[in-house]
Amino acid sequence: MGILDLFRQQSKNTNQQREQKDERKAECPNCHKALSKIPGAKTKCPHCGEFMFVRTRPKDDARIVVTKAEADKIDEEWSIVAGTHDIFIAEKEEFAKEKEILRKRFGGKEPSDNDVRWGLLNKQLIVHAKNGDWGLYRNARFQMAEILRGEMKLKDALRTYLEVCYLDLNGPNNTGGINDQELLKEFPPFNPKDFSFLAPGVIDLIKRIVLKLKLNKDEIKQIFIEHNSRIEKSLKLPVSAEKSWQSLEKEI
Repeated sequence: MGILDLFRQQSKNTNQQREQKDERKAECPNCHKALSKIPGAKTKCPHCGEFMFVRTRPKDDARIVVTKAEADKIDEEWSIVAGTHDIFIAEKEEFAKEKEILRKRFGGKEPSDNDVRWGLLNKQLIVHAKNGDWGLYRNARFQMAEILRGEMKLKDALRTYLEVCYLDLNGPNNTGGINDQELLKEFPPFNPKDFSFLAPGVIDLIKRIVLKLKLNKDEIKQIFIEHNSRIEKSLKLPVSAEKSWQSLEKEI
């Protein structure tokens, strides 16, 4: 859950006198043609192919179906209400900058939003690894898995979710660029003894993909070991891929 989503939820919980209105319609906000059902989340219009978004207006708590431009405007309004407008503008500028870099790299071809997000996440991975912020690194890898799942690249998404589980089983910490060896002994970048865990939500996503791909346990193990053996070596992780699989296998 992002900052704006959290703020929206808090606003609803603390402002009971404002009753949420549902003004969603079974109509595309782009081409205005009728839909078979009212959208409940981001979805593509079957008529014009444009995406539709579901947002809640901060001024009256009304839930509506909107275009991309309208969704962006509402997100900005929420950032003003939440006091995070500076962060919103900075992230928007960073997104636009990365989009222009990719446009030039693609020879003038317009990159998709997911192309831009992927590029930004790759840059975040480098920064987090340099600073020893492995919890943030893990979160970035999870976001990349979500992009792959959204694009229906299920095998790649599965591989990345399995990597997230492997990182979780090694107990990732954020060390914030600490170089003091004594401090790092006390607060290591990976601490499986105290912080090893498996996130139920990630496990559920893995199960769903496995079901769609019709993979058996041996096939999942092969993907896990092959991919995470490289991660183990490159990040010098304390718990081996083989041993981590023994913990994960019980959950899936």
